[in-house]
Amino acid sequence: MEKGTGRVYRRKVTFTDNSTQKPKSADSQQRKEAKKLRSRSLYTTNSYLSEETLSIRDLKPYEGVPWLPRLKSCYVDDYSADIWHEEGSFGSNCTISSQGIISLRLHDRIRVDISLEKAVRVMNYKSGIVLALSPTGSSAALLHPNGRVYQYGSRVEILAHDSGGNNKYAKMWYKGVSFTSDQCALVYLVDSAGTRTTTDTFSDLSQDFSVNVFYSDSPHLDTSAYGSQNISDAFTVLHGSNFWVAEDGTENWIINNIRISQTSDGLVRIGRNSNKFSLRTSPTNGSASVSSPFLHCTGSLGQTRHLFVRRGERRMHYDGSSFIVRNAGHSAGFDEKHQLKVY
Repeated sequence: MEKGTGRVYRRKVTFTDNSTQKPKSADSQQRKEAKKLRSRSLYTTNSYLSEETLSIRDLKPYEGVPWLPRLKSCYVDDYSADIWHEEGSFGSNCTISSQGIISLRLHDRIRVDISLEKAVRVMNYKSGIVLALSPTGSSAALLHPNGRVYQYGSRVEILAHDSGGNNKYAKMWYKGVSFTSDQCALVYLVDSAGTRTTTDTFSDLSQDFSVNVFYSDSPHLDTSAYGSQNISDAFTVLHGSNFWVAEDGTENWIINNIRISQTSDGLVRIGRNSNKFSLRTSPTNGSASVSSPFLHCTGSLGQTRHLFVRRGERRMHYDGSSFIVRNAGHSAGFDEKHQLKVY
């Protein structure tokens, strides 16, 4: 029997009351809202360690977001006067002095000071270390438990601390490297001809000369320059700063075109002029370093305790017992018995 081909079969459609059902667009919107991360404050305790916030705040280097820190509602008339609270921690993460100096307080008791002229001073209170770099970079300072280094122009002066009280001194200048000690009546010079006695003087490095390095070539050293204009300029710098957190938890700042980073274990690294000038210090092993076109010096309290300074072909190395200077292929210094030794 042949089926009828003229019939039209329609799909059966049933109608139900959908007034109580939500439209698909509403369900989709609800699911999207459920997936959204809960907004968290930038200053929530340990928020940067959360897996939720890492996807938002982990930005690539130099792609930070505008950052304005919480500022302490007081200003320091005397820059050398520190703000330290009885509970043993800094009161806030950032302050501005009347000289326009921005002080960034990091964890592990480390403070970074930045001037409007881009001078930098770092204080590692946990290890007793101070680093400083002048606005032009022509002078630098390193104060370390193992000794002190003061570079100004083409000269570098060094003080090496001795546990027995017989401190060592050295100076790198155009004649070569001259050195002596507290218990030595003579001054020696290592130059291209070798080692010989000479007459020379050494600066007193017992005081904190890092403040003079920080303030050198700066108009803010004059007390008449203190005032609201410096504070306003510092606020403008902070408004243009950036901040981000890397995947490993390293915090990064760019303030006044100076890059600052601190790892989770406290290591602080500072770079200026595309890392042409760099400062570094760690509260873990008491290490510190200053690098610039004028010198490179390091110090450490770890297993390889030392103080090292290099300027051009001139060197100085001190490990707590032997003190050695090098220049033009010649070496001399004091051995562990404080006796002169020519290598």
